[in-house]
Formats: sequence, C-alpha cells, structure tokens
Amino acid sequence: MSENVSKEEPIISLKNVSKYFQDKKTIDNVSLDIYRGETFVIMGCSGSGKSTMVRLMTGILKPDEGSIFIKGKDIAKISSEELDEVRKTFGMLFQYSALLDSLTVEENVALPIKEHAKLADEIIDIIIKMKLSLVGLRGYEKYYPSQISGGMRKRVGLARAIALDPDIVFYDEPTSGLDPVVGGAIDKLIKELSEKLLITSVVITHDMQSVFNIADRVAMIHKGRIVDVMPAKVLNNSSNPYIQQFINGRPNGPIDFFKEDINIEEIFGL
Repeated sequence: MSENVSKEEPIISLKNVSKYFQDKKTIDNVSLDIYRGETFVIMGCSGSGKSTMVRLMTGILKPDEGSIFIKGKDIAKISSEELDEVRKTFGMLFQYSALLDSLTVEENVALPIKEHAKLADEIIDIIIKMKLSLVGLRGYEKYYPSQISGGMRKRVGLARAIALDPDIVFYDEPTSGLDPVVGGAIDKLIKELSEKLLITSVVITHDMQSVFNIADRVAMIHKGRIVDVMPAKVLNNSSNPYIQQFINGRPNGPIDFFKEDINIEEIFGL
C-alpha cells in the first residue's frame, strides 16, 4: 500500500460480528477495520472461519449479531436492492476460478459487464481486451477454460473480477493448487493490480509465502475469533504463539488440530 493512502476511514468495518450455524458460534464477536487501498490478508487453518468471514463481508451471509459497514453502509440492514448496488463495487476471485467451461475466455470475462452494465458490444469488447492485457492474456480471447493452464484460468478469473473497475476485490485462496512459480506470479499480479487500480484487496489464504508476498496487514483467525492483527512486515517477530505456530507449520502448540472443535461448514464450504 502506498504511503499516501488515507487510513482515516475504513472502507470495510466489522463491529462485534457473530455468526451461528445450528446454534454453534462460528464467527465470534469479530471487530475489524480494512482501509482503502490496502492488501489485507486473513489467514488461518482450515475450518477457522476465513471463508465465512468473506461471505459475511460480501453479503452472501448475514450476521446474527453485529454490523458490517461497506463504504459507510451497514450491509446487514439494507434492502436487497441496495445490497445489489453495493455488490457492483466488488470483484471476487474464487478458489477454483469458477469459470464456465462452455464459454470462451472473453465470454467469461464479459459476464459481470453484461449483467450489471448496459453497454454496446463494441465497448464491452474494448473492456475485455483491456482487462486481459492487464493480466497478460491478450490473444487468448477465443480459448475455452479447458484449453489453458490452471494459472491462466486464475488470471482469467482475475480479469473477470476487475471487469467493472471494483473498489474492493475479494480473493479466496488465490494460489491454491498452483506450483510455487505460478503462485508467485499470481501474487505479483495481485499486488500490481492493487497498486495500479487503487483496489482494496481482501485475501483469505493459508499459503504463508503468499502472505509475505502481498500483504500490507494480516489478521489471523482461529475458531472464529481474531487472534491478532498486525503489519505483515512484523509478522515473523510476533510473540503471539498462535501466529508463530501457524507461520512455522509446527504440529505442536496452542492450535491442536486433533482436539479442535472444527468448523465443518467452513471446511466443506457450506
């Protein structure tokens, strides 16, 4: 994040947010501020509540307690029509790209444009070419997802995520399933796009190399609670035992997988 980015007013603010699944509290009284222009990473073990947090921030789920403000609007309390308007300022890169196999690369990128904007086909074509250029995929417009690599599919998903010039992009495990070199290229692309387009990036991941590559600030979530929030540059020096165990991949410590009350909904994406 550039030094001149204002941190006075958060673009996303969670206030005492809790979420229950079948009477079990899976997000537990979370308060969190994310500022315009920063790359904010939420890390944690499988089942910790990472994906549920993003579903709450995007309005897919509503909190049972607390408030979620996006650009000053409490999305837990606004109408579905108002929520749709707020969502037009979001982009989303899904864990497995979520491209439609029956559509070409350019048709996949065009989906959010055609859904939310009334533009002539010639203008849509120009936008598609611009977005594919940003992710290094000009010339692949007519290819189908099955004809390109996993890393390229991620880049198509990213082009689609930025198709409407969003203020915020949510990334769900952006390097999952990629080799370290391709994962590093995706990290570089996320960072470059955030800086070029002044996007606020919210990334959920358990890939520590990715965390160190892209994050301005990091929050760790454990059993639905925020353990700590800190700048990425001081993460290695954290005295928090949960963070030290996680970033070093130690089997022993305060996180005991075999004794954890695992969030099943989180693991299976329910």
